[in-house]
Amino acid sequence: MLFPNLPTKTLGGSIFWDTLDRRNCWKLQKNIITEHYRILDTENVRQAWSNDEVEMWHAFWKFTSGCRE
Repeated sequence: MLFPNLPTKTLGGSIFWDTLDRRNCWKLQKNIITEHYRILDTENVRQAWSNDEVEMWHAFWKFTSGCRE
Protein backbone atom coordinates (compact mmCIF):
# COMPACT_ATOMS: atom_id res chain seq x y z
CA MET A 1 0.00 0.00 0.00
CA LEU A 2 1.30 3.44 -0.89
CA PHE A 3 1.34 5.82 2.05
CA PRO A 4 -0.38 9.22 1.78
CA ASN A 5 2.09 11.57 0.16
CA LEU A 6 2.70 15.27 0.53
CA PRO A 7 5.15 16.10 -2.29
CA THR A 8 8.28 17.11 -0.43
CA LYS A 9 11.55 18.50 -1.82
CA THR A 10 14.50 16.24 -0.94
CA LEU A 11 18.24 16.39 -1.37
CA GLY A 12 18.10 13.50 -3.84
CA GLY A 13 19.21 10.72 -1.52
CA SER A 14 22.97 10.82 -1.66
CA ILE A 15 23.54 9.59 1.92
CA PHE A 16 20.89 7.18 3.29
CA TRP A 17 19.36 5.99 0.02
CA ASP A 18 20.20 3.33 -2.56
CA THR A 19 18.90 4.12 -6.04
CA LEU A 20 17.29 0.94 -7.39
CA ASP A 21 16.34 2.35 -10.79
CA ARG A 22 16.54 5.62 -12.66
CA ARG A 23 14.42 6.51 -15.71
CA ASN A 24 14.37 9.90 -17.38
CA CYS A 25 15.74 11.44 -14.17
CA TRP A 26 13.04 9.82 -11.98
CA LYS A 27 14.42 7.63 -9.18
CA LEU A 28 13.17 4.67 -7.19
CA GLN A 29 15.12 4.55 -3.94
CA LYS A 30 15.34 2.36 -0.84
CA ASN A 31 16.39 3.73 2.55
CA ILE A 32 19.38 1.78 3.89
CA ILE A 33 18.25 2.17 7.52
CA THR A 34 14.43 1.98 7.54
CA GLU A 35 14.19 -0.08 4.33
CA HIS A 36 11.22 1.89 3.00
CA TYR A 37 10.97 3.09 -0.59
CA ARG A 38 10.30 6.39 -2.30
CA ILE A 39 9.94 7.76 -5.82
CA LEU A 40 11.56 11.09 -6.66
CA ASP A 41 10.69 13.14 -9.72
CA THR A 42 13.07 15.11 -11.92
CA GLU A 43 13.30 17.90 -9.31
CA ASN A 44 13.98 15.46 -6.41
CA VAL A 45 10.46 15.92 -5.05
CA ARG A 46 9.04 12.80 -3.37
CA GLN A 47 5.96 11.70 -5.32
CA ALA A 48 5.27 8.38 -3.53
CA TRP A 49 6.56 6.27 -0.64
CA SER A 50 5.82 2.89 0.93
CA ASN A 51 7.32 -0.12 2.64
CA ASP A 52 5.95 -2.45 -0.06
CA GLU A 53 8.59 -3.01 -2.74
CA VAL A 54 6.26 -4.58 -5.32
CA GLU A 55 3.76 -1.74 -4.97
CA MET A 56 6.56 0.80 -5.44
CA TRP A 57 7.86 -0.91 -8.60
CA HIS A 58 4.33 -0.75 -10.06
CA ALA A 59 4.01 2.93 -9.12
CA PHE A 60 7.47 3.69 -10.54
CA TRP A 61 6.58 2.05 -13.84
CA LYS A 62 3.37 4.10 -13.97
CA PHE A 63 5.22 7.37 -13.26
CA THR A 64 7.86 6.61 -15.87
CA SER A 65 5.83 4.86 -18.57
CA GLY A 66 6.80 6.22 -21.94
CA CYS A 67 10.01 7.75 -20.55
CA ARG A 68 13.36 6.86 -22.05
CA GLU A 69 16.74 7.72 -20.56
